[in-house]
Amino acid sequence: MFNWEVYTPAFISLIFANMFFWMSTNFFLPVLPVYYHGLGMNDSQVGLAIGAFAVGAVSFRLFAGKAVDRYGSVRIIAVGIVLSIGAIISYRFSHGLESAVLSRFLHGVGISTYAGAALTMASLMHEEKHTAEAVAAYTLFSMIGVGIASSTANILYQAGGILWVIVAGVTATFMSLLLFPKEAKLKIKPVAADSLPIRTVIANPGIYVPTASLLAVSLCFGTAMTFLPLLMISRGIYGLSAFYASYAVAVVVSRFWVKSLCDRLTAQRLSLYILGLFAVIMLLIEFSSSPWMLVIAGIGLGIGYGLAFPSMATIITASTQPANRGTAFGFYTMAVDVGFAAGAMIMGNLASHWGYETVFAAAACYTLTYMILYQVSFRRLLAVKG
Repeated sequence: MFNWEVYTPAFISLIFANMFFWMSTNFFLPVLPVYYHGLGMNDSQVGLAIGAFAVGAVSFRLFAGKAVDRYGSVRIIAVGIVLSIGAIISYRFSHGLESAVLSRFLHGVGISTYAGAALTMASLMHEEKHTAEAVAAYTLFSMIGVGIASSTANILYQAGGILWVIVAGVTATFMSLLLFPKEAKLKIKPVAADSLPIRTVIANPGIYVPTASLLAVSLCFGTAMTFLPLLMISRGIYGLSAFYASYAVAVVVSRFWVKSLCDRLTAQRLSLYILGLFAVIMLLIEFSSSPWMLVIAGIGLGIGYGLAFPSMATIITASTQPANRGTAFGFYTMAVDVGFAAGAMIMGNLASHWGYETVFAAAACYTLTYMILYQVSFRRLLAVKG
């Protein structure tokens, strides 16, 4: 299952730094909607505040990606982590809509700066034949961080309010700053002459198809994380620990199967199955009325999200030259931000007018519609790969 050549000291430092970074981010997803409601915000305002994170990230993804190609990953990673620490601290002083939007926007900028740079570093630290496993291991530790944070965030919030969540977030982000390799030895050297304009890079079907797929996945995931707690509270279900725990376990375990599933099915076909799974999970959440249904939904959400990012990222690495990988991953990871923005802002307006059930039905319909379009894009992607 493991190729130990991949796990150099520098790579191990990177994946643990990445685990702590995404842990810090995901401490806030489960609790901020409830916290903002407690401050007196309505559903639309909660969606606006949560979605400001994605707006900040989208605004800087491509620029950060191009900066990675020009200046290298180390400097850009450090900038992203420092910005994220500042944003997390600012949550303590965000008591109104305007300040909450500003804090979330800054956090989005920090994450957009970090994410593409760190993923690019991971993809270049080994020879091409090991890239898939390196990206798989890198994203596995991302999911471990996500899982730990998602399963403990509500416990922290219930025990000590938003202050305890902030302390946990700052601590985890600071650990990331200490651990990431400051002098990474890259096995794949970007060649400046191979650098392409942003427009040329993102016009490649091997880039925009997996990015569009990740967008659909992120919309569903953002909808679930933002509105599932509020939907369950409206139905008198307050204990969501089992949902988050089942999600956390599934998202980690599924990561061990990414490489073998990509080898057996191809990453392109696996992406199609993942989209179908997310459509089903959205409908399941819409009709969930008991804890055991939420456990099933958590398992499905964890499997889908655990498989989606690394399998689709494998298509990116196979479709780009090293000199353009920062730009490609900047564009690819932007799909996470846009999906979260749609899942929070647009769905927040739907919830205000037609109820929480509507947002999950809308997410399912969007994903099913995209699956039909994916069939066309899928054939184009295969043609490019051939």
